[in-house]
Amino acid sequence: MRRGDRFPDDQAEVVFSDIFVEQLEADLSESDRIDVLAAIIVLCEAPGGKHPLKKPLAGWNTLDVLSAQKRVIYKASVVEGTGLIEVLCLGPRRDSEVYDMATGVAATGRLSDDELTQLWDALAILDVATETIGLEGWDYRPTAAPEGLRRSAVAAGVLDDATAALLARDEVLVAMEHAWDQGQLDPALALVAALERARGSADFGEREILSARQENRCAAEMPRAGAACIRRQGHPGPHRARP
Repeated sequence: MRRGDRFPDDQAEVVFSDIFVEQLEADLSESDRIDVLAAIIVLCEAPGGKHPLKKPLAGWNTLDVLSAQKRVIYKASVVEGTGLIEVLCLGPRRDSEVYDMATGVAATGRLSDDELTQLWDALAILDVATETIGLEGWDYRPTAAPEGLRRSAVAAGVLDDATAALLARDEVLVAMEHAWDQGQLDPALALVAALERARGSADFGEREILSARQENRCAAEMPRAGAACIRRQGHPGPHRARP
């Protein structure tokens, strides 16, 4: 993509090469990792970059990070209507070292799915919270709890049908665990416990989570994940394949 080009709705699937994740983990401090990741997220809004590369790296682009001390090599494209950012490697900005590194990584052509890590998986590997890099961690609908578990919670009076249908397995279990904390059934207390679990570290009202989960899903087909985005419709930035 060229400077000034945009992704559809400023959204994209973001994937990292395994080498890039290893570089973040081994070579950078926690604060520097966060800065690099935050800079990559911004590519969803401005994917064109500043320095398109020539052969043998034609199609790849560069992103200066960490006060221009380092450079990220990435590719931005639109695949069947969905934005895609593939991050190849990170290296020093000086001389041609980062390009030599990128050429070696990309020498075999298109990276296989086995050599790529989804953004959300990388955040877990690097122990970086989504909120730390400006993403909302709560705005997806998780896989619903098994029907038997939902029915048990409803039959016990812990949750109502509509609420149970919006909660994940671990959230329903937390609700049941805390429903009798005060010695007798307290559905309100159970719901608070479940929504605290759902909220995680996000600075967001627990009850608003249920409202957000009732919104339509993005459902953009992610070309590398082979799955539909589970975040809410109109979400900012990166698509998400699974919780």
